[in-house]
Amino acid sequence: MSWWRNAVLYGIDVRAFCDADGDGTGDLDGVRDRLGYLDLLGVDALCLGPVPQPWPVPTWDALLDDARDAGLRVLVDVDPGHTGTGHDWFLDAVSAPAGSAERERFHFRPGRGPAGDEPPTDWHALDGGPAWTHVPAHGGTGDPGAGEWYLHLPGPGRPDLNWANPEVWAETDRTLHAWIERGVDGVRIDLPHALHGPEDWADDPRPSARGPLAGPDDPRLDHDVGHEMLRTVRAELDHHPDRIAVARVDVADPARFARYGAAGELHLAVRTDLAHCRFDATTIRALVDHSLVAVRAAGAVPAWTCADPAGPRTAERLGGAARALALTTALLALPGAVLLDAGDELGLTGPAPARPGDARPLLSWDTAAAQLEDRESPLSLYRRALELRREHPGFVTCAGQHDVEWFGAPPGCLAFRRGGSTLVCALNTSAEPVPLPPGDVLFASGPTPGGRLPPDTTVWLV
Repeated sequence: MSWWRNAVLYGIDVRAFCDADGDGTGDLDGVRDRLGYLDLLGVDALCLGPVPQPWPVPTWDALLDDARDAGLRVLVDVDPGHTGTGHDWFLDAVSAPAGSAERERFHFRPGRGPAGDEPPTDWHALDGGPAWTHVPAHGGTGDPGAGEWYLHLPGPGRPDLNWANPEVWAETDRTLHAWIERGVDGVRIDLPHALHGPEDWADDPRPSARGPLAGPDDPRLDHDVGHEMLRTVRAELDHHPDRIAVARVDVADPARFARYGAAGELHLAVRTDLAHCRFDATTIRALVDHSLVAVRAAGAVPAWTCADPAGPRTAERLGGAARALALTTALLALPGAVLLDAGDELGLTGPAPARPGDARPLLSWDTAAAQLEDRESPLSLYRRALELRREHPGFVTCAGQHDVEWFGAPPGCLAFRRGGSTLVCALNTSAEPVPLPPGDVLFASGPTPGGRLPPDTTVWLV
């Protein structure tokens, strides 16, 4: 079975992980310094987010070589849909006149209203702010209606590229080839569901049009050009065995989501609705069940996460480290791959970054060292769960099977058995302890005194 079908991926914002040179920002050497920790944690692959600055080739080569020696694979960030406002292409576009080749790489549009001083559409960016920014006319006229507006769906500072432009396709192809030649194990594609080509630029018909998840009537997201791009990437990666493409896909409809992981597109399309849902067994079960049905129908591989790198820490969002660990270990018992977020294994709390694109504070490596010495710390429990998932027959015998059998459970609880295995997982999101299901406890995310499953706890039984 291909390594990625049951992998545990570890998402790293390099800026917030480990600072090796002491300048206050995480760096690639910091990731390299902590490969031993990541091997000890038990993850299979690192998904590196955007790297804060260009790093010399020897630095990349050293990281890839050392990761390979540690038995870890490395996936790098590729953003085919957007640049930064400091990118040469965008600086050239702002300096060029309307209708120029430089502006055709992006989505520059005239404004609406009698004076052209209103955005081309009423869209919101994925962070809830405006999706358009005005730039003055070439030559600097003071008329507020002169000039054009450019689209930046991910948020300020990230203008959208125009996927009807052949130069954009060629640049993505060049970037992909460069990383393959460098020896990476795959790419993490940013926002494939947010790519844009030719548009009719219709207003958003939904009464409440803010938020990241694309619904069936959302004109901003989930366009065919995203699938065309993914098929092109997959065709190239298929020439390189064991190289994969992964992406978080914020598309609410399960069937439309599953298309991103269908044959010929992403190897792993990571479902994100569990990173936004309440800590409620009924809600969690419904989201998992709908996803599994759609993924099976599309012939895709399930991939899960309950973490949002752009939002509050998982423990913060759910109301504590116990809940975060319980939900994560329930997802680890499901078929398919799981994407973790760096720092969640420490039970860290904290709000969303102050501004879209900002990094979180650097991880506390003193905290990690202390938790390694505590057998009941979040880190130790994560390690135990990942080791069992990798080695216990209850998981090994059902690897590759995507069936789940749901059992009856008390209110506020869920329980399921993995297809092809005797492994049972139970999660209690209620306020009261409940009897444990039959079987021997293999793992528990917290104490289970008196044969009962306490609130905010997950248990695996065989």
